[in-house]
Amino acid sequence: MNILITGATGTVGKHLISHLEQRGTGQRVFYAVRKPALARDQLPGRTWQIRQFDFEDELSYRPALQQINKIFLLRPPKLTDVKRQIVPLLEEAKRSQIEHIVFLSIQGVNANTWTPHFKIEQAIKEAGLPYTFLRPGFFFQNLHQEMGADIRQRDEIFVPAQARVFNFVDAAEVAEVAALALTTEGHLNQSYTLTGTSPIDYYRVAAALSDALDRGIRYANPSIPYFLFRKLAQGKPLPFALVQTVLYRYTRIPEQERFKHTLQRLLQRPPTGLQAYLEQNRELFEPKPPLGQNKGTD
Repeated sequence: MNILITGATGTVGKHLISHLEQRGTGQRVFYAVRKPALARDQLPGRTWQIRQFDFEDELSYRPALQQINKIFLLRPPKLTDVKRQIVPLLEEAKRSQIEHIVFLSIQGVNANTWTPHFKIEQAIKEAGLPYTFLRPGFFFQNLHQEMGADIRQRDEIFVPAQARVFNFVDAAEVAEVAALALTTEGHLNQSYTLTGTSPIDYYRVAAALSDALDRGIRYANPSIPYFLFRKLAQGKPLPFALVQTVLYRYTRIPEQERFKHTLQRLLQRPPTGLQAYLEQNRELFEPKPPLGQNKGTD
């Protein structure tokens, strides 16, 4: 069985590679990357498994899918035109007789039909491709990847979410479920909402950070204009800033979707909680010394 992983060098992709290697069930794993030369540094020892692939280059589809049985599909954040950038890939997957697509979607996708994730789910179904849809909550990793600079430099969480609650989950555990779906039976045409222990707002996240880091972290709760202004001042593209605004302020999670036991059932253990994750990754939130300043010098 041959598996192709898109987003192999990203947060979920790296964990998925690790989980597939640990499972050792006889599958061969290939990595779909846009720039193979750069990916070789991030995927050492796996050169023969790297396949050149670009969502925006249809000519790359067929060679990348050659002799592939299953695909882990992750939409790059910048791709929003599903009809032009995703549907042609699904059509090629159908022609290549792909047996299973595991797609990384989002929690509450059916209540947010404006999202690319919803459109991709529908396109996969319309193509008649066997699927598993993973619908995780917000990743813990977003706290240090997207919000980390503000936490490290300003001791604040800076997102326009007001007091809305979110359910957080560890990307590594979502990747573990993806590995299960790709290598074990019983997951075809299933949709899994994957949540952590309980939904919380960013005031409580800030309190948990304060406890874990032994310093005060506040939730700034900025207005939308101020959030956009600061993101643009930081050099972020306007479309990115707008998408972030919509995700934090306007994404709707139906009450019945806010907490599910699915992740615990699939992993056969409780999912990682916020406090445990923060304590395990405390160093990612610590202020960084100025450039040129050596740590540990006399």
